[in-house]
Amino acid sequence: MSTTASIGQEFYKVRETWAAAERGQQWQLAIWLVQYADVDIIDKFLETERTAIGVFREIFFRFDTPFQEDHTAYEKALWEEYLEWFKPAPKEEYDIYQVLKKDRLLKADYAPDLRLPATLQSICQELLRLKSCIIGLEDVGCCIYFPPLRPDQPDAGDWFTQVLQKGVPAGIRLVTIDIVTNPKVMIGRKIPTALVRILQPSLDMPAAVKNEMDKGGGNSDSVSVDARFRKQIRKVMDCTTQADTSVMDSEVGILLGLCRKMNGPAHAVAGQMIAAQAYFMIREHRKSSAYADKAIAQSKQLMEANDPAGYSTWKSCVMIKAAILVGRKKRKQAIALYEELAYEAANRADAFLIMEGHRLCGHLYYELGQLNIAFENLLLALTGGSYLALDVRRQSTFLHAAVMAVHLCEKTRGPEDLKILRDRLQELLGDDWAALLQSDGMDHATVRRKANLFEFN
Repeated sequence: MSTTASIGQEFYKVRETWAAAERGQQWQLAIWLVQYADVDIIDKFLETERTAIGVFREIFFRFDTPFQEDHTAYEKALWEEYLEWFKPAPKEEYDIYQVLKKDRLLKADYAPDLRLPATLQSICQELLRLKSCIIGLEDVGCCIYFPPLRPDQPDAGDWFTQVLQKGVPAGIRLVTIDIVTNPKVMIGRKIPTALVRILQPSLDMPAAVKNEMDKGGGNSDSVSVDARFRKQIRKVMDCTTQADTSVMDSEVGILLGLCRKMNGPAHAVAGQMIAAQAYFMIREHRKSSAYADKAIAQSKQLMEANDPAGYSTWKSCVMIKAAILVGRKKRKQAIALYEELAYEAANRADAFLIMEGHRLCGHLYYELGQLNIAFENLLLALTGGSYLALDVRRQSTFLHAAVMAVHLCEKTRGPEDLKILRDRLQELLGDDWAALLQSDGMDHATVRRKANLFEFN
């Protein structure tokens, strides 16, 4: 791991890689083939190029429509996203088309041609027409950015291959990011290699982030205690990869000592929470539970004093404590904690924790064989999750709650209730909701461990 790498240095490596690729004339698709740790900085580079401070001549556009295995449906959704760009924005300063018009940068008015088929080819055609309407962009190309696919999404290699086979118009280029250890954009062999540019800069983002965290974190008393505290947090978390209790004990002791020097209950409870998390990660559950108990008690006091640090610490430690209880099969104690978590989250309009609290209660009641109350909790979880954004619902534990709810509805309710639930899931997840619930990993959502014959805890 490099001791000299910096985030700025890595960013300029990315920029130089693009500068070298940009000069190529033939390629139509660029694929950044990188490690997981490098995705964020490449995404930030492409986002920067979409703004006024971008340094390259090409105009960058981004489509956030989730990729679908049904290519026709996916391109229809892309077309709908494109049309959304030209609908009036609530605030005029966010309406790019109106800003262009107000600044007199348009040679002619533009509106998307609604007669065109809903395809990527139509989008490319329209982008070129839009560009021709803007003063000064006659010789400037367009670059369409498709963000990296999530691990649970289908491969997009076939779709990109079909796009290249149909042809990308001159003046348009496509770009995406793929993960070298789990590639999802494998281009077919029939596509000439000249049309695809693989970009693989030599980056070391873990070292860059580590060096950034270490800035100002020396051991001298002249260095701020806050800087030393931040560096010590990293040292404690580094110990979680070693699973050495004696080393962890020493580093946690230093961390808690720094907390005492910083004064104030918020710092003290933060140290207890970090210790609870670290010991939990190395499976030292007894010590983790003890620190979690201290942090829960202290963070409750902060919550009563309306200190904003209280709730964030409290919910993290409640989750740790409950997870330890679940591991010990003390389900009823864990349920009590998750119910308290969901109740407090409802008071604070924390939709995600409302969902998680009820979802985990539902699963534990399911393990106890109490299917009706389990189903009721799963419905409460879906209600809480309904306040999350659509893209969050489609890629979070909301899907696990949905799988469990359908499973329990089939066991405890009639066909009318099942139809109501399915209709609601279509509203909350989209027309492909059933396919989402059958994606990789979802089959584990309904797995339960055997309950003890006599469960008193």
